[in-house]
Amino acid sequence: MIFNFDKVSQVGIVVRDLEKCMKSYWEEFKIGPWKVWTFAPPVTSETTLYGKPVQHAFRIAEAMVGDLCLELIEHLEGETIHKEFLDKRGEGLHHIQYIRNDIEPALERFRKLGIGVIQSGKVAKDSYYYLDTESRFGIIVELATNFGDFIPPERMYPP
Repeated sequence: MIFNFDKVSQVGIVVRDLEKCMKSYWEEFKIGPWKVWTFAPPVTSETTLYGKPVQHAFRIAEAMVGDLCLELIEHLEGETIHKEFLDKRGEGLHHIQYIRNDIEPALERFRKLGIGVIQSGKVAKDSYYYLDTESRFGIIVELATNFGDFIPPERMYPP
């Protein structure tokens, strides 16, 4: 067993138009309010894609549905797995996230199974790692350290 997948903390959905999607989720399902951030330098650092340093930008919006975080991700620029996903599949369910306090041992257990990191980076003091699990599990697994309100959101929707 790699580790106990006891609680999914986040479901990530790649979208083309963040504003349109937030509005739809709010108006049709009353999911919200949404906290919005732009992930680009200097908010992000040490970003990699397939093990190589890259610079990219994407915007996210997060809303809680019970104790699960729903994340919408809009690619802005540069190369990311979000852009690859949009180009290959269009909008849709992209990843599930697990918060781990023991992130390095968990990453090592994945590495021993031949599952590497496809994209990673830091947001403020926290780290995230998207793993190459799609062919094995049908979805990308993201491991992250203690994400939360690490930086104040740029804005809220609805205001």
